[in-house]
Amino acid sequence: MLGQAASCVMGLAYLKRFRSIRLTAADFGICWDEWRRIAALGLSNSFNQLAMTVVQIVLNNSLKYYGALSIYGSEIPLATSGIVIKINAILTSVIVGISQGAQPIISFNYGAGQYARVRGTYSLAIRISLAVSAVGFAAFQIFPRQIVSLFGTGDQLYFEFGVRFMRCYLLMVMINCVQLLSSNFFAAIGKPVRGILLSLTRQVFFLVPLLLILPLFLGMDGILYAAPVADFIAFVTSVVVIRKELRSLKTMENH
Repeated sequence: MLGQAASCVMGLAYLKRFRSIRLTAADFGICWDEWRRIAALGLSNSFNQLAMTVVQIVLNNSLKYYGALSIYGSEIPLATSGIVIKINAILTSVIVGISQGAQPIISFNYGAGQYARVRGTYSLAIRISLAVSAVGFAAFQIFPRQIVSLFGTGDQLYFEFGVRFMRCYLLMVMINCVQLLSSNFFAAIGKPVRGILLSLTRQVFFLVPLLLILPLFLGMDGILYAAPVADFIAFVTSVVVIRKELRSLKTMENH
């Protein structure tokens, strides 16, 4: 709470340093039309965060139930999955940063009718994100035991499940960035509904159902492979949708 208060004070103090823009108390009134437009741009990220919470609830309950039926018990799967989710969150935050950095550039050029720059910015963001994700993927696949051990020690079963969970659950982590960047791309060009739907594809439309269905047939293995299956389907969906939009931009550019 103190950190948030300090950030607020620093932000307010910085507002006084604007030279080209003068803010007064009247400027802080609520304009509902502008509020709706701003909220629409951020809804895809908001729904994505909410979806992650839903996934975490379903995942934890699935691990607890099916873990109790396995040699690992319920505690080891819950503990190691928490480690994997946190480590993946670091990689995701980097991708989110790249996406947020590209968003204003895409929005500005889209509004200016510079569609070639819009496509170029999206393409550059994708390439950088894929490179970063490739490094993360390599680390998760090559050094899973070392990564898990950073968070504490355990018995052989602890490391066995932790290593397997990281390698399986994050098997398709390298292509996750496409779905995230594509959903934010639609928000940046003023098409928030498509962005929202795309942001929900992996988490809500695919991952949650797979977490509930696959374990019925595969047990604990179903939980491990639910994420890569959902990642791949979301990737294909994102590619199909974004290619259609990029072709539309190409047509607008030629006219």
